[in-house]
Amino acid sequence: MTNLKAPLQLDQKIIINTSVEKVWEVFNDQSLLTKWTQDVQKSTFVERMASPGQLRKNECIVNGKKGTIETRCVGMTGKVRAEFVVEKDSFGMTKMLIDMSFAAEFRRLNDNKTEFSMLSYYSPKNFLLKLMNPFIKKKMKKEVEIMINGLKIYIETGETNKLNPINN
Repeated sequence: MTNLKAPLQLDQKIIINTSVEKVWEVFNDQSLLTKWTQDVQKSTFVERMASPGQLRKNECIVNGKKGTIETRCVGMTGKVRAEFVVEKDSFGMTKMLIDMSFAAEFRRLNDNKTEFSMLSYYSPKNFLLKLMNPFIKKKMKKEVEIMINGLKIYIETGETNKLNPINN
């Protein structure tokens, strides 16, 4: 059962060499976002660990432009799946994409190996954006790939994402 309304657009996976519990803990620890993402410069939240109903406001730099993205955790299923919706942003994404949201899935392969999946959901707002969706998907796929690789590297080595200006 999902709380996300839009159709699935992207399903990206990576193998992280540690336990599912460790991947879950780092991904959901909102105080660590700047360590492994490439865009988040500051994150404001009520509780350190993401939980259903909680809103997070991220100050970001995306393609050299400063702005904000507000996401709300809308569901968690054990240490298996976490769901978030993008409520608003200053980059214009929520004006172009309806019900923009994402889910993270965590699958234990063995005690020291986890398959982490980032699933991106949205609907293009109009006909022109539907025509542009292959380009939108390609750009989003690249951004998510950088992010999940950053998560893997941070968890496995402790090295922060050097593509994020705050980590240099």
